[in-house]
Amino acid sequence: MKKNLVLGVAKGYGWDILEPFVLSCKKNCPSAEIVFFVDDISDFTREYLIGAGVLLGNFPKELNNGIPNNTRWKIFLDFLEMYGDAYEQIFITDTRDVIFQGDVFAAFKNYRNYLGLTTEADDIRGSKSGNRINYDWIVGCLGEAEADKLADKKIICCGTVIGTSAEMKIFCRELWKILEHKTKDIFDQAVTNYLAYNNLLPIENLIEIDVEHGEIFTMGMCRHKLPIHEDKILRIDWDIPSVVHQYDRHNKLINIVDEIYHDKNFQADKNFSDMRSVIEQATCLLFANKIGDAARLFMKKFLVTKDFEGCVKALTRFWEITMRNPLSPASELMELSAQSALSSVKNFSAADWNEICILLNRAQESQHPIDPEFKNYIVTELLKLAGKKFSLKEREQYLSCIEMIISIEGGQISWQRK
Repeated sequence: MKKNLVLGVAKGYGWDILEPFVLSCKKNCPSAEIVFFVDDISDFTREYLIGAGVLLGNFPKELNNGIPNNTRWKIFLDFLEMYGDAYEQIFITDTRDVIFQGDVFAAFKNYRNYLGLTTEADDIRGSKSGNRINYDWIVGCLGEAEADKLADKKIICCGTVIGTSAEMKIFCRELWKILEHKTKDIFDQAVTNYLAYNNLLPIENLIEIDVEHGEIFTMGMCRHKLPIHEDKILRIDWDIPSVVHQYDRHNKLINIVDEIYHDKNFQADKNFSDMRSVIEQATCLLFANKIGDAARLFMKKFLVTKDFEGCVKALTRFWEITMRNPLSPASELMELSAQSALSSVKNFSAADWNEICILLNRAQESQHPIDPEFKNYIVTELLKLAGKKFSLKEREQYLSCIEMIISIEGGQISWQRK
């Protein structure tokens, strides 16, 4: 009997992020093999993934310059062309914001020659949420006329796709035919909607996995209060979906997932001495409510190293998780140390800047400590960036970050937009 396959990419993620996905999948989909293509992960995360039974492939270097959400389809296609016939059903999925609450493959076992596409709780024009990002993606990729034609259609999310082996290969192949020839303003989700709604996928049984009743619950655009029963997140119809996607768009659900799907008995392994592994292990200790152990581990390394350049995402996540804990001398020390560590980083991406600004704002709102020197450093760096030649959109993003930080009490910089 053929196995089933869960296939994803983990690029830049730590075990602290991937643990809910991996452990919930192993528990609820016992017939499935998990394969991740990985890049930019720590030794600690690599060892824990292997220890959990995840099969790892390396993200091809020649695809590193592309957008990961797009280039992953080339990786998936190549893998399925070689090994896809060994599997009955294949679930291609995001890894950062997905948990399993049941056996998703069992729910589709009676389907033959099928591909299941999940829909979201809004149309492409964003009539309910006001979020027009999917419309804008289609405009950027395929033009305004195509976007207008599809505007009233339900959003199809390409972050979770399930199907039989041959049909999944067809989907990956048709998607990559378009993605590989466009290098700018191209989004895999826009192309997915274009292919599906224009009947350009030569698949016998193309099914919709509806947001209200489907086994895969793509919940990011759901705006009503989502029901929870015991340790399960329920769908709009109050039933239990096998897969929950985009739970991290809802702060309450982030806390629930963190409480349920992280090992409360986690122990740090001192054999991992690189800074990134230390930070990720300290974060896992925070999930286990071992704040003192996390502080000792982090501070022991923090006091003797300035190697933070490659740890920005791990550091910001560590700061974020620390901030969720009740304020104590240990957690305050870790928060201020994380800020100090980030002050030594010389190169932030636009996404990094945005995340730091969000965390600063959250710290202010929750009355958690902010180092005035850190705030001043961030504003000074942003002012330098705002004066450089960027697109209007990028410059506006930097200026908005500055305005937000300036509004936070403390620090010595005053500034007004001209």
